[in-house]
Amino acid sequence: MINDRFAQLIARRLSGETSEEEAKELELLLNEDPQAHYFYEIFSNYWSVGPQKKVNDLQEEIHFQQIIAIAEKEKTDSIIYEEETIPVGSSKKIITLKRLLVAAALTGIILTSYFLIFQRKNALPKEIAVNEIEAKKGARSFMLLPDGTKVWLNSDSKLEYKDNFNDSIREVTLSGEAYFDVVKDAEHPFVVHTSDIDIRVLGTAFNVKSYPKESSIEATLIHGLIEVTNKKLPGSPKVILHPHEKLVFRKQDYQQLPVSIDKPPATNKFFSIAPLPKKISDTAMVETSWVYNKLIFDGETFKEFALKMERWYNVRIIFKSEKAANISSHYIIENETIEEALKALQEIEKFKYKINGNEIEIF
Repeated sequence: MINDRFAQLIARRLSGETSEEEAKELELLLNEDPQAHYFYEIFSNYWSVGPQKKVNDLQEEIHFQQIIAIAEKEKTDSIIYEEETIPVGSSKKIITLKRLLVAAALTGIILTSYFLIFQRKNALPKEIAVNEIEAKKGARSFMLLPDGTKVWLNSDSKLEYKDNFNDSIREVTLSGEAYFDVVKDAEHPFVVHTSDIDIRVLGTAFNVKSYPKESSIEATLIHGLIEVTNKKLPGSPKVILHPHEKLVFRKQDYQQLPVSIDKPPATNKFFSIAPLPKKISDTAMVETSWVYNKLIFDGETFKEFALKMERWYNVRIIFKSEKAANISSHYIIENETIEEALKALQEIEKFKYKINGNEIEIF
């Protein structure tokens, strides 16, 4: 397709000497091959804007003065003639200088820059579409990733993954809380990116909680193995989490260097790892009960538990009493409305509440 004939047709078009048959031939070639049309636009632009201007970034290396110099050199080496069908009595017609320069330049530049231009064009990074799944406040969501991995999204959470998800590394970005049941694929590791840590797995089930406004990130492993990396401190040792362990990463001022660790103790500056009861089911675990439509209030303060309630019911809870905020109790919310849950909690602890639309005041 990209040959001398194509160059001749472009040269005749640009110099205004195209016959009706040649015009049809050129149009046919341009319509059949997008690359041919691309080249035609390049040289048409050069012909119209002059030797000193750049048409676009892909053409930046091709200067019209260089093309003219090449054509002039070729012209001195041999004079090019073109035979045409002419009436009896007419003589051969020498190709015009303008067409000579264009034809020589086009032929040379098309044949020599074809691979350079298109390889560079194809090498340019293509924008990869990003898929976004969101569970708003008061809602939860379930989805299947392209590899079959199951993901449950808790309220006020967002998960993103690119269209090239399965190409090499299966990567997702999480803001909020999600439970993953990852399909095992040793050739395509699965990575969860959060604001401060990355979690790398092969095939496993685990929960990650990484809400932007909370002071810590939690990773709870049900089965398998996961590897946790501190994104803020590249090169720092990775942490391996085993089944029925919970890792808590505390967001800190990263200007201070951490203590180098292989297996971080519970008092480590950034990480702490705590064992979880092995005989307890997922449905009864505080960290994963939300997947089964339960909220468990167990040992944390009422103010801490209220953050979960806010996302769960899409409300705002304001504490007017420090004493009420520090209540610590045990209660399981399952299918209750927000008012039913508050009334049930009132039977355990002494506090009052007032509901104004989506805003709740605790006294």
